[in-house]
Amino acid sequence: MKRKRIPRPALPPPGLRPKLRRDQLRDLALCHIQAMDSIARGDAQSSTLWQVAEAALVWSRAAYLMHIGEAEMQAQLELALSLIVRYKRTGRVAFSGPEYQAAKAGVAVMDELAEHTDRATALAACEWADRRISAVRDASRARAAA
Repeated sequence: MKRKRIPRPALPPPGLRPKLRRDQLRDLALCHIQAMDSIARGDAQSSTLWQVAEAALVWSRAAYLMHIGEAEMQAQLELALSLIVRYKRTGRVAFSGPEYQAAKAGVAVMDELAEHTDRATALAACEWADRRISAVRDASRARAAA
């Protein structure tokens, strides 16, 4: 008699998946703070703007996948969009009015999401955001070349 093989699930259930390591959490927190600080000081370049937009996309996707913090991350997506619109209008990456406080709150939310997410979800969110940012960059370059 042959033994039945039961297929293994691709991933363990969400509560049992490995989390991000402490050094990864620290590096993420430093990147978030450094980007926000660069914008607040007024010396941010367009590359910083791309990083902020990608971070907002990554963590909004992670929030969506985990079903936590979605409203807070929606506010960060709106903040990133506001920064992009201002950059297109003025050529500067800068906060205006209460955006700095919103950005500080957003950094705290993103860091908290990073603490709660598992590596598989974080990787899926990163890949999704990278595809979205690449598509926007390609479209932007195509418009500039035309």
